[in-house]
Amino acid sequence: MIRAELTFDVVDDLIGAYSRDRLGVPKQAFAPARLGPLLELALQSNGQRVGPLLQSAWLDRTTQIEFRRALAGPNNEWFGPDKQVGFLRTVYDPSNEAHDVARTGFLLAARQAAERVGFSVGVSQGLAAAIREMESNIHEHSQLAETGILGFQTDGTAFEFVIADCGVGVLATLQESPDMSDLRDHGRALYLALQEGTSRYGQKANRGMGFRDLFLGLASLNGDLRFRSGDHALTISGPHPDMKVAHLAQKPFYQGFLASVRCEPLRAARMLH
Repeated sequence: MIRAELTFDVVDDLIGAYSRDRLGVPKQAFAPARLGPLLELALQSNGQRVGPLLQSAWLDRTTQIEFRRALAGPNNEWFGPDKQVGFLRTVYDPSNEAHDVARTGFLLAARQAAERVGFSVGVSQGLAAAIREMESNIHEHSQLAETGILGFQTDGTAFEFVIADCGVGVLATLQESPDMSDLRDHGRALYLALQEGTSRYGQKANRGMGFRDLFLGLASLNGDLRFRSGDHALTISGPHPDMKVAHLAQKPFYQGFLASVRCEPLRAARMLH
């Protein structure tokens, strides 16, 4: 059987075919080396902790197999060898100090993994802070925090992390704002949510949804970002990623919110070209 990389484009095709009941028998198997595409496919939910596509014959039988087994199992926390990869489910109470130990340990492991790729201590701390801020969004906005998951991975040259949930989604969240109660478009909601100062509490509340730390942390990096909610994806790619180069596209429906970020130091990016 032909083997190819599991990309976001492939994920879009697989989820679209599955939603139309036209997935069929695979003629090739995809290797889910990247964390973002793997988790987006896995979280295409049927009401369970993971959706049916994680076990699909469209995925090969070896790539990330320990991660996939842990994801499909009862684990709420898991790390691979040397903590190069791991995930944490947000099933805990963030106000409980005992529960906060797991989150603190996960963020420390993520920061240290970023440092091993070559990021400075300051940049690595900034990336961990971005993960922490987006994790708080799951508890504050998703209305289904128990479905949330944080994941990270290093591959020697890049650091990748994903924050996702299967909650109400960005559109429903922003519709709670008195300024955006008439908002109807998932793509517009996704774009607005990534702006500083946008929140379900309204513009006068002077609050945002936590993406300021993310863009600050990526300011000196080369990044590929993908955000999913409802029937849209917003992607940003290149050095110094920011909303000026954002691209919106309609996609198969995703319930909840997902942020996938892969980044590398600009010096490493130049060496590859």
